[in-house]
Amino acid sequence: MAIEKKVWDVNILAIFLVEDHPGHDYVAPVVESGLRGEYVPIMLDITPIRAYWIMERRWGIDRKSASKAITEFVRRYDVPLYVPLKRETLLHSFELAQSLGHDVYDCVYLALALQEGASSIITTDTDFECLCKAVGLRYENPVPIDVLKAFRAYPTR
Repeated sequence: MAIEKKVWDVNILAIFLVEDHPGHDYVAPVVESGLRGEYVPIMLDITPIRAYWIMERRWGIDRKSASKAITEFVRRYDVPLYVPLKRETLLHSFELAQSLGHDVYDCVYLALALQEGASSIITTDTDFECLCKAVGLRYENPVPIDVLKAFRAYPTR
């Protein structure tokens, strides 16, 4: 039996790396189970750079700390799989955006999951609930809805 594959979006990585984020305690067990090999986590190869940008620019974490968190994660773990988009997948992202009436930034995760044969997308973005259903993927959001509401007030820096 093949091990299940799951795509992480940028928020999952960023929240995992920031221990004082309100979603950290919910995201961490899901990420850690992937890191232990209970499933195969898949990320776009650019995701750590995007997570760095979120941590530094949106959450106000100083550059040195954000850089250290990202580089230590990448060095420490052999997983997740860092996957590039195939040309066809890039085009499919735009096709999905048009057909679903949604932005390509989210649809690229759908296309990646389909490219890699993943069963689900792990994210804190509630828009993915409908998006995943539309393309036959499972939506996994480990953060309770009441905690998601606290994300708007983060950061407190």
